Amino acid sequence: MKISACIIARDEEKNLPRLLRSIVGKFDEIILVDTGSTDRTVTIAKEFGCKVIHHEWNGFADARNRAVKEATGDWIWHFDADFELEDEEYRKAILYLKRIPEKVDAILIGVKNFDNLGRVKGISSQIFIHRKGIYWNGKVHESVNATHVIGLPIYVNHYGYADYKIQIAKALRNLKLLQDEIKELKEGEKKYNIKLFYLVQTYSILSYEEKGFLEKVIERAEEFLQAIKGKEYEYRFFSLYVYNYLLNALERLENWDLYEKYLLEILQKKSGIPDFYLKAFSFFKRKKEYEKALFNLIQVAELLDEAERNLFKLGVAFATDRMLEFYEIVISQEIEEYLKKKFEALKDIEDKWKKTRGKNLGLLLANAYENDRKKKFLRKLALRYKSDDFVVFTYLDFLYRNSPSELEKELSIFSDQVVSLFFRAILLERKGDRDKALKLYHQYLKLKKDPFVAKYLLINYPKLREVFEKRTKKG
Repeated sequence: MKISACIIARDEEKNLPRLLRSIVGKFDEIILVDTGSTDRTVTIAKEFGCKVIHHEWNGFADARNRAVKEATGDWIWHFDADFELEDEEYRKAILYLKRIPEKVDAILIGVKNFDNLGRVKGISSQIFIHRKGIYWNGKVHESVNATHVIGLPIYVNHYGYADYKIQIAKALRNLKLLQDEIKELKEGEKKYNIKLFYLVQTYSILSYEEKGFLEKVIERAEEFLQAIKGKEYEYRFFSLYVYNYLLNALERLENWDLYEKYLLEILQKKSGIPDFYLKAFSFFKRKKEYEKALFNLIQVAELLDEAERNLFKLGVAFATDRMLEFYEIVISQEIEEYLKKKFEALKDIEDKWKKTRGKNLGLLLANAYENDRKKKFLRKLALRYKSDDFVVFTYLDFLYRNSPSELEKELSIFSDQVVSLFFRAILLERKGDRDKALKLYHQYLKLKKDPFVAKYLLINYPKLREVFEKRTKKG
């Protein structure tokens, strides 16, 4: 079995080294189709041993198809320049690909979307792996002509959402391409409706730069929903996610009557998408309907846990971009106090936890406990989900606030976790050993972009602040 890695790129000198470091040596060949770079993209690609193809830009599908034409692998794995492939995900992929039935011609995989602080803000999915002989269509938001697609729990890391300016630039570029494409399509046909969905998505991104685009989001989203009425199953992913952009626009315009109409409409569809239940939590909390709010928050936790077990259970592409918001809610004092008062809700979470042992249900449940019981439960959760930074941090932070002596003992169990560096540094600083603490803080910041720790060091370590100020003046 031969596997080709294919990349299309233009002026990607910033992102490309990270991607290439993560895939070099893993594939039989790496093909990079350059569509007119003026920076060091081509030089970097050649330094890593890529086969570089120069190709005039004529849309994404055209560029991907050029890469496919040059590739000699039985399987083609497409990477965007702002991706990264971890070793474990590659090993999983190889095991799966060796056992894929002949009839399967394309594979949907997961994408972890990182923010600019290095945190996973959401998960999405897309077809990035297919057999030789499959081709792409569309100048923007291209799709493959596959007939048998399956989803596999393989993930790539995506850093493109970390830079707001890049998102806006891409949206402006996509808007022109989409407007040109949709003019050539017949209104009401499937291709037209799908491009209409992507227009909604693009207007939504641009609305954060210019609020006037919000009205266009609503107008186009309602047009899309009307066009697919009675044919929702044909559009599956698109028919669900258009509500996300529509509800976001209505919320920002504070059109609560229309917001409630579409929120209840999507909830009735039982989409299985956690973001809608998170919106429902906030909406009902705002209306002071706390029972309904908590019910929906429990749904969010269950759905996030289900996604971690099987990203493709629904049979459609999965996406959420509000994971960080859920975690902020979970650790809030408001939720903690509310759960302690609602015995029925607590019992419901406990019963569900016993059946699934889900991470997110566990985080929610921990808020209902106090003192020793909370400590024991958080420890159990941290040991079960030892590789999860947020879970481990939650447990270690509880110990730091309530029992620093126990924290010191427990740190050895979690020594392979980045967050353990942070807590070791705190304990050293507490003992007065600031020099050793500073070294550990530095190690932590090299591995994890944490602006709060960086700010803390600049405030509390004058010598470090002096160095920073000198460098800033020189820059």
